[in-house]
Amino acid sequence: MDQKLFRNDKGEIKNILSEIEGYQYQDSPLDFFIILARYKFAARHLRKNMHVLDAGCGHGLGSVFLSKFSKSVVGGDFDEEMVKRNQQTYSSVENLNFDKLDLRNIGKHQEQYDAVVSMDVIEHFEKEEVQKISNNYANLLKNNGFAIIGTPNIASQPFASERRKASHPFEFTPNEFEETLRSSFSNVFTFSMTDEIVSTGFAKLSWYLMAICVK
Repeated sequence: MDQKLFRNDKGEIKNILSEIEGYQYQDSPLDFFIILARYKFAARHLRKNMHVLDAGCGHGLGSVFLSKFSKSVVGGDFDEEMVKRNQQTYSSVENLNFDKLDLRNIGKHQEQYDAVVSMDVIEHFEKEEVQKISNNYANLLKNNGFAIIGTPNIASQPFASERRKASHPFEFTPNEFEETLRSSFSNVFTFSMTDEIVSTGFAKLSWYLMAICVK
């Protein structure tokens, strides 16, 4: 077997899988790939001429995924240390950059993007903040842009991990999710997701909610 397949130019073994949204592959491989499946759904709606924002990018693996389907990607996150780490880790990805992003006050990012992707982010804000966050998703977009937003369905919370329960101040019902987004966007298309399968099935039975929102 050719060992070079698994090593970089310096002969060091490549670190293929690390962690995403706090999940390490070695500890939770199913959760790891379910999260990547959400980015796959988003990536299918992108085009090679688009400038994209991954809002709340975390460790940046989703940003790398999106960069393969678009002209450029900015991974935005409130954690400045995470932003610097991502910039160093993924410096070889030419069309990918990272920058600080505060979804409460988007500043220079306003109306800069053709598409915004934000997975597992809006539920980290307090209930009284979520409408402003939804509005700012729209404000990040150029005219005719769209956002793809994903969040857990509160119906699945009784089966959730302690980590999820501790870090999510507010989770949506399907109706609350759609109503919040419709007040910010001209059109909203909602989907259900259970494991890695996205569909138009009965949302109240799904584990996760997904929406394509047109400005």
